Amino acid sequence: MKNKSSSTPPRRAAFAWTAALAVSALLLSSCGGSGSGAAAGSRPRDGGTLVVGQYQEVTQFDPNRQYSWETWRIDRNIYETLVDEDLSSPTGVPKIVPRLATSWKVSDDARTYTFTLRQGVKFSDGTPFDAEAVRFNVRRFSDPAFKYYDKVSAATMSLVYGDLASVEVVDDHTVRYSFKHPFLDFLRQIPNSGNAASGIFSPAALEKYGQDGLADHPVGTGPFTFQERVRGDHTTLVRNTGYWGARPHLDKVVFKPVGDDQSRVAALRSGAVDLISRVPPDSVASLEKAGFTVPENKSVPQIIYYSYNFQNPYLRDKRVRQAIAQAVDRRQLAAKIYKGYAEAATSIINQGNEAYDPSAVDYPYDPAAAKKLIADAGYRPGQVKFTILSDTTGQPTAEFIQQGLKAVGIDAKVESFEWITYGTRTANLTPTDGMYLGEWGYVAANWVRIAHDHSVVAHDGDKYSDTSDATNKAIEAAAHNADPAKATGLWQDAAQAWAKDATILPLLSFNRYYAVSSRVGGFVWPQQDHYDLSRIWVAS
Repeated sequence: MKNKSSSTPPRRAAFAWTAALAVSALLLSSCGGSGSGAAAGSRPRDGGTLVVGQYQEVTQFDPNRQYSWETWRIDRNIYETLVDEDLSSPTGVPKIVPRLATSWKVSDDARTYTFTLRQGVKFSDGTPFDAEAVRFNVRRFSDPAFKYYDKVSAATMSLVYGDLASVEVVDDHTVRYSFKHPFLDFLRQIPNSGNAASGIFSPAALEKYGQDGLADHPVGTGPFTFQERVRGDHTTLVRNTGYWGARPHLDKVVFKPVGDDQSRVAALRSGAVDLISRVPPDSVASLEKAGFTVPENKSVPQIIYYSYNFQNPYLRDKRVRQAIAQAVDRRQLAAKIYKGYAEAATSIINQGNEAYDPSAVDYPYDPAAAKKLIADAGYRPGQVKFTILSDTTGQPTAEFIQQGLKAVGIDAKVESFEWITYGTRTANLTPTDGMYLGEWGYVAANWVRIAHDHSVVAHDGDKYSDTSDATNKAIEAAAHNADPAKATGLWQDAAQAWAKDATILPLLSFNRYYAVSSRVGGFVWPQQDHYDLSRIWVAS
């Protein structure tokens, strides 16, 4: 097999290169970065506890079953991936860097990835990390004949590994992944997961605690280890004293779910927490005035969007979905509800994505056109009815959509739930449900395919898409392309083909998301939907 090799990866998914060991210094550096509080100007300090106020209760600490970014922000400190992203800069698509693999080679056709694994690494339970451990992890979600195969994990991980042909142990410290088709975005996808996370767990832990028990006894190789979780109150991680890499500054990190916006802000102001996510827009200016840092980033690959429930008879009609897109003034949503601390989204390719096209528009705001579409579909004002489902944090967005729909003759009611209940509710949709909230997004351009498969194909939405064949062909052409030079254009074409049928409603991306106490140093909000805790320190 012929391989390409170079010292610097191109922008598209770090294609076809062998990474030098020296690059790992980027990942393991302890220096601070922009976007932190006043303590950022001080020297890094070892020791202490960081308390993080999260806007959601997390799901579960099983890398193959977890979902939600708030969960991955914890999990990625316990479980490491073969490659990672350098999260030390607040700007630019993060570079792919070594983690549990020190180098890798990619075949010319982008179908075969061969990783050289880091030696001397152990899981926090003392068992060795090696090629057999990697294969064990992959077989859990890809091989029905494997003793520890898990259907739940297989369903989640298929978003990334659905095209996997095989995983082979070449030797104790070399492992090879082979795909049925070219997969240019595989390297980028490995660490870039809120769902389908590729963190490596200890096989011994799974064997000991079982499929359902791993989440309560998470064991990885990361800089922190799991201490405890009290559901609804906190999760505590402590520094991994046997960590193979550079010592993280912090001794302990405590994550506390605080679902109410004002309570989360109050906890930050009082010093009960040091860092919060999902800052309420009404609080940005006052927090900055009080000395907290609320960093700005307009290139984060996170997007708020609504999926459609195709069980609902009204939403099977493309004209109704198009009317919804034209009834919602997304720019006013960003300006009024989010006070300008969000950017309107008119394409599923978000502003932090490698294939972002600022000129892409699905359906412009046009209430008159929306009314006509409803009439053309044969419905009178008020006849189209359904429920909009949201988590509690997203309720203002849902109510804004509700008002826009009312103005064009669609009768929608809003139901909101705390996050875990919301996940259960959307997994059991009823025909009266119409739209449900999502917050997701990737740097990798194959996010288009993941979003389409997850929100449309998995819910039989292709049956109600006039251009489903054209969309699927465009997505397959982009996904199975092996030429990095063609990739961006192909993914943009796929996104535009998909947008014609209005089978998803992109809304906005946040440009303010975190708030940080002045006692925290080294915090960086990179062009990614998570951050690197190994860089952060706290003042004494």
